[in-house]
Amino acid sequence: MANKPLDGSTAVNPGITRRSLLKWSSLAAAGVAALGTTGCAGFNESTSPVGSDVTAEGGTWIPCSCWADCGSKGFNKALVKNGEVVRMGTDQTHEDSPDCPQLRACARGRSLRGMIFGADRIKYPMKRKNWQPGGGENAHGELRGRDEWERISWDEALQLVSDEIKRVIAEYGNEGILMPGGVPQRLGDFELGRMMYLMGGCLEQTGAVSSGAWTEMAKLIGLTENTNDRMDLRKSDLIVLWASNPAWSRTGAPTYDYLQCKNAGVKFISVDVHYNATARALTDEFIAVRPGTDAAMLIAMCYVLLTQDDPENDPLVDWDFLDRCCIGFDADHMPEDADPKDNFADYVLGTYDGQPKTPEWASEICGAPAESIEKLALEIARTERAAIIMSPAPARTGSGAQLCQALLSFGAMAGCLGKPGCCAASDAGHAWMQGGWNTLHKGGAYLGSILKDTVGAGELYIGNPLEHKKVNVNQMWTSIVNEEPYIGLDGKEYENPAHLIFDRHENFLNQGPGTMLGIEAYRKMDTVIAANIVMTTTCKYADIVLPVTSMWERYGVFEQAYREQMIWTSQVCEPLFECKSDLEIALALADYLGVDKQLLAPNSEKQTVFNTVAEAKVLNKDGVTWDNLVTITESDIQELGVEGTPQEGLVPILDLKRDGIYTIERTEDDGRNYVPLKAFREDPEGNPLKTQTGKLEIYCKAAVEKSRSFGFVEIDPIAKYVPPTEGYESTFADWETKEKGEYPYQFLNLHILRHSHSTFGNVPNLREAFDHPLYMNPIDAQKESFETGDTVLVTSHWGKVLRPVLVTDIVTPGVVCMGQGAWVEIDEETGIDKAGCSNVLCGPNLTSMGYQSWNTCVVRVDKWDGEPLAPDHLWDAREVFKED
Repeated sequence: MANKPLDGSTAVNPGITRRSLLKWSSLAAAGVAALGTTGCAGFNESTSPVGSDVTAEGGTWIPCSCWADCGSKGFNKALVKNGEVVRMGTDQTHEDSPDCPQLRACARGRSLRGMIFGADRIKYPMKRKNWQPGGGENAHGELRGRDEWERISWDEALQLVSDEIKRVIAEYGNEGILMPGGVPQRLGDFELGRMMYLMGGCLEQTGAVSSGAWTEMAKLIGLTENTNDRMDLRKSDLIVLWASNPAWSRTGAPTYDYLQCKNAGVKFISVDVHYNATARALTDEFIAVRPGTDAAMLIAMCYVLLTQDDPENDPLVDWDFLDRCCIGFDADHMPEDADPKDNFADYVLGTYDGQPKTPEWASEICGAPAESIEKLALEIARTERAAIIMSPAPARTGSGAQLCQALLSFGAMAGCLGKPGCCAASDAGHAWMQGGWNTLHKGGAYLGSILKDTVGAGELYIGNPLEHKKVNVNQMWTSIVNEEPYIGLDGKEYENPAHLIFDRHENFLNQGPGTMLGIEAYRKMDTVIAANIVMTTTCKYADIVLPVTSMWERYGVFEQAYREQMIWTSQVCEPLFECKSDLEIALALADYLGVDKQLLAPNSEKQTVFNTVAEAKVLNKDGVTWDNLVTITESDIQELGVEGTPQEGLVPILDLKRDGIYTIERTEDDGRNYVPLKAFREDPEGNPLKTQTGKLEIYCKAAVEKSRSFGFVEIDPIAKYVPPTEGYESTFADWETKEKGEYPYQFLNLHILRHSHSTFGNVPNLREAFDHPLYMNPIDAQKESFETGDTVLVTSHWGKVLRPVLVTDIVTPGVVCMGQGAWVEIDEETGIDKAGCSNVLCGPNLTSMGYQSWNTCVVRVDKWDGEPLAPDHLWDAREVFKED
């Protein structure tokens, strides 16, 4: 059943037996009762799902990976006893305290067994029954997603894959190979991309994902995707959480850190489309706003400060900061080559367009009462230490770039930038950005990662020779389906010659906008190859599926948690069935494709992990110098079976490997504090920003130029409210009379606790513990005659889904919300998705900076007259080959 680890090591940990795995699979398929249904408790129950004694006696606790891209990080341990994982555990390496909290696992982390040992685990290489190599009619692309599967050997799979890669390159060039994705995964799928780079490149996608417009705008305007250190935020007087719901979107430490701020006396206000879980837990006030209209509200808040500022008696505007540190606020601070009339202040006042951007003007657009807009602006400006922390969600709208500009403009005016306890920033949603730059750094490069900025990568870095031809995510499917040109990274038009798709864990067919278009594109291909752990959407629509090991079946990984922790995980079990790692697959294909294996993988997994640990550094309390993290002796090197040099550090390397986690103990005066833009504020000339002018650019010529280079939608150099495609205005047939149109509701994507994007989408106990409904306000539900539990049909320009409706007043009237990440289940007769995949509804609308506008989408909602949906957790697993 099992393949040995790449380096041949057998002295890892007790393996999972075939018998215990099959027992697990049958339990997972039978129902969630065996797996525990409490969600928060996960599998940490008194009864093991395999009926074993779960005491630690005779067992081994192993630090284990959770590779979901959730934007947070928990610490997970697996208790292995008699070859079975019988319990999940978490961080107990030190006493838990607010300053040094334990890194606790979440419900998803505790449910990892349900995914790794679930019934829908891909066990063997397999081929779609009616697909034949060579392209043309023999591919029977129309059957993708509904064909039967047949098991094949690894030799046959590798031969088919390599032959098709060579054929497509010969006929269409390297551009004929499309590798979707773009977000680096923790599963190590760098190797397959690196293999293609060594062969001359492949067609990849470009376009922001999590950060939306911030990816480009942050570096152009100078407002980084970062917030203050968690210790510094305790010194705030007011924190405004704008569209920020870490209790759902990230779980883990962020909400706990905010609780410490609350306990320290900080006031919280929430601005969001829905009264979310974080707001209910922390905030004193809540202001509802419509999706895609945040820029209008912020611009009106700027109007309040401009018109009510009294420098002597009621100073509201930080004129000194605007004068020294910003470009473009008023006519006296414009770039030399710009029209002075295009300054931000005159736009806000309506000097030239005749429309003052008053709270009343914004209220009609964003839905927040004018008095609430005014009150919030004044409270922030009058508070000595105010922080505005915004999730990237508002930047994932058609007006996302304007939102970034508006936040900078208001933050600069209100004195929120560069001071302790103050900020105005996107939290970016990434774990390592939780409160400043890292206080720990891993070293080395992971197997010669394809990432250009990997620390210590050196000559191991290999770029894509076809980088300039990358296709924007919003044109990837349309360029194939409609056979129309797309605009590459170099600004030139190209035909999309893709005839082979090679998917590596990303599941982008499910997670990118326009899933129904994506399915059409997949069905036009000659060949689709997918490598994954479980039968995701991309695997379902593939021709050849390769079974991949999970991180539990690999040597381990050394990775960043938050800025204060490093995690070293280890192998939990032997590879299951016929699964191979991405590296093993890439090396095997290299033999068929003639790729230099030494260039592909210069080091073994074991050596690479050791290198990253040995070179890891810890920031000292002076906030400047760094020390080695680990002490290494000659005997350690021999025991680990690697090459290395002894060194002194803070913790013995074998202790770190055993414990699996290192945490820096924090205090408020430990020298590791971080305040964004502090040095710049104090001396803007001596610490210029990496913007075109070296200053914060309220007027940003570079942003205009960048939007032109994408060739989609050109933006203005200052923050303006421009109605986005599929925004609030699009819900009306007639804006003047406010007559609603065909799609009267705005649709909002949510991050939910059931899964992280689409990871964990197959785990039954999570599907039962956390619902996946369509959220609707009671006012709208009454109008539509809906009751909680009714199955409804949600329709957009792009597709249709079924979901049970949940009637709740946490949602703004006129808006419906649904979690993202559900695995598509298309009814082939109706074309309706029964699973509630949000990307069936969200389309690939073109945006100024090439990002995805997931949160500007309009829909209608109708009563479903067909058979009601069964509860999600009772659906059959996607088990292809059942085991006796």
